[in-house]
Order: sequence, then structure tokens, then C-alpha cells
Amino acid sequence: MSPKARAVRERTGAAERLGGWRWRRRLPGAEMTLPEHLEELRYRLLVSLAALAAGFMVGWRATPHVLDVLRGEAGRLVVVTPAEAFVTYLRVAFTVGLAVASPIIVAQIWLFVVPGLYPAEIALAARIGPAAAVLFAAGLAFGSAVVFPIAMRFLLGQAGSGVVAALSASRVLNFALGLVLPFGVVFQLPLAAYVAGRLGLVEPTSLARLRRWAVLLAFVVGAVLTPPDVISQVLMSVPLVVLYEVAIVTARWGARVRARGPLADGVRSEAS
Repeated sequence: MSPKARAVRERTGAAERLGGWRWRRRLPGAEMTLPEHLEELRYRLLVSLAALAAGFMVGWRATPHVLDVLRGEAGRLVVVTPAEAFVTYLRVAFTVGLAVASPIIVAQIWLFVVPGLYPAEIALAARIGPAAAVLFAAGLAFGSAVVFPIAMRFLLGQAGSGVVAALSASRVLNFALGLVLPFGVVFQLPLAAYVAGRLGLVEPTSLARLRRWAVLLAFVVGAVLTPPDVISQVLMSVPLVVLYEVAIVTARWGARVRARGPLADGVRSEAS
């Protein structure tokens, strides 16, 4: 059997194992026609939309509890337009619903693309996917449980004892989302460094030499990603610097693993 035929057979077997009954029913081989791809895409979109709708209903029930948490940190919340209360309620419900449905949505994306991947690529994705999800959840937890309360207490504390805070509900929500969501992204830095080191895209020594520039860039990124106040920027930038130091360690780890058996070469050889 030629290397190309063997690769197609391995892709077919992986697709049948990981793709579920739809792929087992469709795949005598690894190739699909354009109408079959479009039908499969339609199916995955419908499942994702159904999961999002179910998550939205869960979010609708959970929204009062989320607003209670915001009120616990921001104090009294007010609305300044007739539609603000309803729109804010919808935004909170949609955000919670998207978080609830995200595992199913990600699974549908994975099931759609996995038949076109080679076994080495599937193995790499299977290893880094759970780690990326855990790091994203950890970033959100850190942002919501640590950074958001500290930022709110500090900023509101600057008003003085004679000022009563009456904040707009939509603006508090914007502040919370703008402060918390970027932490889910920046917590991916150690994992990205590991993958880059594993594939030979970066050298750990280069990351160490660029440490001073990385600190400067961390504060620039903190200024861009967070709401426009100094405390939020610092609360973003300092964890970024810490994550960069962790990234240097994970890049060294990835480089050591690559030295034992380069995954990138295996992927290229199968792809060719």
C-alpha cells in the first residue's frame, strides 16, 4: 500500500472513530462531495444553534443571580433608557447561554473538521484542546473572582464617603465583560508557547532574551484589552508578565519533547 493510500485509510479510520454515526454512515472512504460537505455543515450548525437556544433558556433563568453578583460588587444599579433593563437582561442571558453551549459548539466544530486531519494532527489537537479549555475557564474564573472585585472596590472607593454610587446596569456589564473575557484569552499564552516550542517555531532562549520587551508589550496589551482605567490595565498586565515567565518554561518543555520526537516532521511527512 502506498504512503498516500495508507494516509487516506488512517484518516478514514480516525473519522469513523471520532465522527460518530454520521461519518460511519457516509464514509466508505475519506473523500466527500461538496453537497455532502454542505449537508454536514448544515447539520453541525443546526445542532450548535439548538445547543445555543437551550443554553439561552438556562441563561434566562440564571440572569437574576448574575445581576445579584454585579449588584454585590457595584452597589445599586440603575437604567437610563427604557430599553436598557430588557437589553441588559438579554445580553446576560445570551452570555451565560453561550458559555453553557460552548462545549457542544466546540464539539460540533471538531466533528466537522476531524475527517480532514491526519492522525498526528488529531493527536496534537486531542492533547491541546482540553488544556486550552481548562486554561480559558481558569482565566475567566481568575478575572471574575479576583480581578473584577478588586477593580470595582478600588475604583468605587476613590469616590469618597460622601458619594453614593448609582451605576448604569449596561455599563457595569460592559465593564465586567471587557475585564473578564480577555483573561480567558491571555491564559492561553503558556499553551501557545508549548505548541510553538513543540513545533520548533520559537526558541526558549529567544523568549528569555525578549523578556524586557515582553513586559512593555504586556502593559500595552493591558491598555488595549481592558476598560480605560489604570487599575484594570495593571490588573491585566501583571498576570501577563507572570504568564510570560510560565510560557518560557512551557516552551522549554515543548522543545525537550520535540528533541525526543519531532511531531512537526511527522505531520509534514503524512501530509506530503
